[in-house]
Amino acid sequence: MATNRISPSSPLFETLWALAREGTHDVQSNAQATQPDPGDRKKTVSAKHDVQVLRQRLSDLAAGADFTDAQSMLRARDYAMREILLWEFGSEFRTDSQFLPMVEAIGKTLDADPVFQQQFMDLMTGLRK
Repeated sequence: MATNRISPSSPLFETLWALAREGTHDVQSNAQATQPDPGDRKKTVSAKHDVQVLRQRLSDLAAGADFTDAQSMLRARDYAMREILLWEFGSEFRTDSQFLPMVEAIGKTLDADPVFQQQFMDLMTGLRK
């Protein structure tokens, strides 16, 4: 089912968000465990939650994607995941050592379930309209 909105209630968005939150929680827990000085202030990640900006970026991505080419769609999916993660956690998250491994892990999770693959195609189709 195609949608004209990106909202927190979107099943694919919810899945990506949950996986990303889980990954950053692990990263934050590991970072706290390795920092012996509790006085050290951890760099916070600030999110910019302007859904219209995210929607425009993903719409531009969908407009340029070749829906008949599997490699093009994989690239589009990875780019979309990066955009969603950066939108949720802020652009500073791009420099985190776990950013790209998280994108890869989410991609593998999406590859494992045909329902997620179809939801991504529906999202891209809806954004293209």
